[in-house]
This record gives sequence, structure tokens and C-alpha cells, in this order.
Amino acid sequence: MPALFDRRGVQTVAASIGYVLLTVVMTWPIADGLGRDIPADLGDSLLNMWIMAWDAEAFVAMASGVMSFDGLWNANIFHPTPLALTLSEHLVPQALQGLPFYIATGNIKLAYNVVFLATFALSGLGMFLFVRELTGSARVGFVAGLFYAFVPYRLGQFPHIQTISSQWMPFAWYGLRRYFDRGSHLALAGSVLAFVTQGLSTGYYLFFFAPVFAGYALWEIVVRSRWRDLRTWAAMGAAAAASVAISMPFLLPYAEARRVLGLTRPFEEIISFSADLFAYLTIPPQAHVWGSILNLRPQPEGDLFPGAIPILLAIAAVALWGLRGRTISRGIPMGATPITRRAAGVLLALTAVLVLAAVAIAFTGGVMLDLGALVVRATNVRRTLTIAAVACAVGLAISPRWRLAARHSPADLTPFLLAAVAFAVVMSLGPAPRAGGVRLSGLELYSFFYQYVPGFEGLRTPARFAMIAAVCLAPLAGYALAPLARWRWGTPALALVAVLFLGEAYAVPAAENLTWDTGPRFQKPWPQVQRLNDGPLAYRHLLAMPDDTVVLELPFGDAAWDLRYVYYAGLHGKRIVNGYSGYFPDGYRGRASRLTNFRSDREAAWQALTSAGATHVLLHLGAYHHPEGLAAAAWLDGQGARATVAFDDGDVLYMLPR
Repeated sequence: MPALFDRRGVQTVAASIGYVLLTVVMTWPIADGLGRDIPADLGDSLLNMWIMAWDAEAFVAMASGVMSFDGLWNANIFHPTPLALTLSEHLVPQALQGLPFYIATGNIKLAYNVVFLATFALSGLGMFLFVRELTGSARVGFVAGLFYAFVPYRLGQFPHIQTISSQWMPFAWYGLRRYFDRGSHLALAGSVLAFVTQGLSTGYYLFFFAPVFAGYALWEIVVRSRWRDLRTWAAMGAAAAASVAISMPFLLPYAEARRVLGLTRPFEEIISFSADLFAYLTIPPQAHVWGSILNLRPQPEGDLFPGAIPILLAIAAVALWGLRGRTISRGIPMGATPITRRAAGVLLALTAVLVLAAVAIAFTGGVMLDLGALVVRATNVRRTLTIAAVACAVGLAISPRWRLAARHSPADLTPFLLAAVAFAVVMSLGPAPRAGGVRLSGLELYSFFYQYVPGFEGLRTPARFAMIAAVCLAPLAGYALAPLARWRWGTPALALVAVLFLGEAYAVPAAENLTWDTGPRFQKPWPQVQRLNDGPLAYRHLLAMPDDTVVLELPFGDAAWDLRYVYYAGLHGKRIVNGYSGYFPDGYRGRASRLTNFRSDREAAWQALTSAGATHVLLHLGAYHHPEGLAAAAWLDGQGARATVAFDDGDVLYMLPR
């Protein structure tokens, strides 16, 4: 019988259908307007749709021999800046996923929304496969998949399709686990493919997930006592080499852009986009259950609450792991002598107290007690954990019972997942960790990566490590659910857990088509964007103009308007001087300032306009408050620009003098 129709195949198909249906429900009404509406706001979503459209057109051009791979990176915004695509994510995997829909319909909104919704369903499916592999239970795997697919952190990331495109991480883990369980090199190849696809989906997860993924591989090698197996190391080396070889063509343009354009993130900007520890108790306000309660530290990229149910289950999983170790090691002496037995007991208590103290210090900033001649200070998390680690290591060295308890189930990933969650949380705090605004001492782990790991200096949002914490938390919670699957009433209990979690993650109706505010001198932009054949008349006209046309659109430099120009540039294909991205080229904001203030210095504004190499100016009269638009038209006329087409919707296309 074909594998698709065996028991596990049927489970996988059923789980897939379940995740698709729940995605529609949990993100409603996005599925109701697939080709019409845009999730969240008309901000970063427009930039990402331009990237996907540019990529799709580039794929077709490369397939027909019209464009080279190098041409992909010289995208058509921010003219004449080279390598414009490297100023943001390239989104090649997302564009490939949406390509059939875009080619068939010409509707980039449809392609974007299909990819957007697929991130939820695929995240659930990947986690389902991984946790089923760990626990042997499809029901547990399905619930764990819900924890990851609908983690509340996603609610605040709807405009960032690159951030919610985290679905390939559990697939990478799943393939690696099957390799270690069954020796399947096909599974290892699938793991490499998933890892590379994840890294290409967003540079954040390339750098954030890589140390966790490598740590997992090393964990499996050590606990399975395969660190002397040359075939295992050869397979791992081949996997690493393949990952680098596939990724490198997509990394080199960013390295070149950094060299040519000097791209890097200011240290202060990275700090501002680092999480506060209390962000893990903060949820986007649209969540119905917790939205009005857990909003302790609202800040950009700071809604990191993963859900109460997964947190409680993760704690239970750690407790169950410890209880199993204690039960299995019962009857084994704590030490070989009375002294070592007493010492082992003291060290166990000391380790537990120090770990709890480290958690308390992290959330409170620590304490300092003045006891007269004695001052007791506990303010450094790293120092406290270091002492705990030393105490634990000594205990393991002197106690056979400790060693048996720690190694009682090598296939159980609970210790690794717990460490990975802690690592991700600490890294999300950035180079200057804080809790409730209070600086934490001893948790500056991110600073090490920023200084010594190439690539980290170009990432401005350490808080996105929260998704790495989520991908580790879901299987950890799954371990706590595994005993329920063996219980007589296990299915109803698991269903209740699923419903409770979906309830706390529920935020329907999802916001759509929200418009960014503009500067005080401009009108609010169009409330929607359309396909090219339904869009503004000027962009349909541009489609038929010569390929060497370069357009500067006015108003210039306002993010809300620039984003709309960028979106349509992905459809009409002509080069524009305007742009919006993760980085702005040198001089862009200066040009924007001079063009915005054309009345105060007409010659400086004209120089800013003509120095960019534009052949045409597209003036959106309706974007200005009256009579500012007429003044802009008079300025262009006075400088010798010639109006060639006046469109019925108020736009005017000017040709610039040679």
C-alpha cells in the first residue's frame, strides 16, 4: 500500500486539513478577500509585495535569458542605487511559493495572501511531524502544532511576512531527528533543504536559528554516543557544506552591498528593537482573552507572549523529566561514601536554589541586603547560573544517582529544549538586557554574537528571537501532553487543551487595509491598492513607456506614499527614484527634505530632483493639501519640466529637460 495511505500518511493528511481549516478561522476574514484585501496595514506589506512581484518577474526574465542572476539584485527602486534588493529581505522562497498564483492571475495580492496563510498551516504541519516523531502520538503532535502555528507573537507580526515565515524550522528538526533515529540520508537531505529555505526566507532566522539547529545536531551526537562515529561526522559535514553552498549566492550580494553602501545597524538602533524581559508577558491588544490584561511593556516588536498554556505545559514537562529521573534512579546511592552522599544532597539543593534565584534576579533586577558587617548581593544572573553549573557538575562527578537520573532517557529532548528556550529568550533581550526597564547584569550574550559573528551587526531586531523560543517551546509542551495520550480520557483532555490555547490566541476579526499616517503636508493615501489593470491610470501608462524611463514621484520621502509607489513599481517595472526598505541609501532623506520644502529653496529642490537621473516626474496632485499641489505644479513648470499627460484622477506626468 502506498505510504500516503498508511496510518501515518492518513494522520498527516488529516492534520494538514485541520491546520488549513483552523488557519482560515483564526485569521478570518483574510481568506474572504484573498485577491482584494491585505492583512494588517498598507505599510511593510506593500514593500513585501513589491519584492515578491519583482522576484517573480525576475524569475521569468532569467528563465527566458533576458536577465542574469546578478540583475535580480539591482531592483527598480532607489534609482540609481545599486543592489537595491539587498536593502531588505529578498524573499525568494516566498516569491517561488506565490509564483503560480501570480503568473496565473497577475494579482500579487492573491499570491501574497496565499503565502501568508500557508505560513500558519505549514508551521502547524511541521511541528506535528516533529512532535509525533518525538512522542509517537499524532494527537499530541497536532496540539503541539497549534502551539506553534498560532503562537500569539504572530499577531503583532502580520505586516512582516518574512517574520511569520518560520514554518521551515520544525521541518528541519524533523528531518534531522529521522536521520538520527533511522539513518535516513534522504531525511537528512530534507533537513538541509528545510534549513536553507528557512534561512533564505529571512536573514533573521538564518542567523538566529543556526546556533540552535547546530546545537541540536551536537546534542543528538553526544547523547547517542556517536561522537566517535566517522560516518556521522561525515554526514554532518556534508550537510553543513551543502547548506553553505546553496546559501552563499544569496549572501554574497549582501556582503557586496555592505562593502559598497556601508550598510550596518547603529548599536543604539539594535538596543531600541531588543525585547524587555517583560515583553514575554505582553500580548498584542487585539487578542480577546489577554489583550486588555497582559500589556505590561508595549514597545515596537515587543509583544512576545507565547501563551499561558504552552508555558505551563513546558514547566510540567521539565517537572515530569525530573520525576522520571528520580524514579529510575531510585535505589542507587547518592554517593560512594557518607561524605559524598551528604555533599551530593547539599549540591542538589544548592543548584535548585541558585537556578530559582537566577530566574528571580532576571525578573526583579536582583537584591542587595545590608546585614551590618555583611552585605549580601545577588544582581548578576550569569554569575548565579555559573555557580549553579559548577555545583551541578560537581554533583554529577561525585554521585552515581545524579548521573543515572540525568541520562535516564537519551532520546528525550527536554533538557536540550529547555536550554534552547533559555538561550532564545536571553538573545532576544539584545546587547543591553532589561526587565521592566531595569538593566540586567550578566545576560549580555547577544553582544558576543554582535561583535564576533559576521552578519549579526546587520540585524536590528533581536526581539525576533521570540520565534526561536516558540519553536523550542512547542515540542517541550508536547512532552507534557504525551502522558495524556495514554490516558483513557486522553482525547477529550487534549481537545480541551487545544481549545483553551486557541481561545487565548483568538484575535478575530483580523485587521486589514490599515493606512499609515502621513506628514501634515500631505493627504492620506489611497485606502487600497489594486492590480495594475485596475490601478491608477498613470501606472498603466508607465507600463507602455520605454524601458529606460526613470520616474521620480511627488510627494517624495513620505513613507505612506512611497510605499504605494514601490508597490506599483513591482507591477509596471520602470525604475523609480523613490523607495522604502529596511535601509535607506545615503542622501535619500536629504533629497526628501529638499523636495518637500521646494518653496523655500527652489534651486536646491530642483538639483535634488535632477541629480537622481530621473527622466520623468509623476506629480500626484491629490496627495497634497490644497493649494500645495498646484504650487508644486507651478514650480515644475517654472523649472522647465513639460507636462505630457494629465490623467483624469489628478496625476500629471512631466518630462524633464535633458
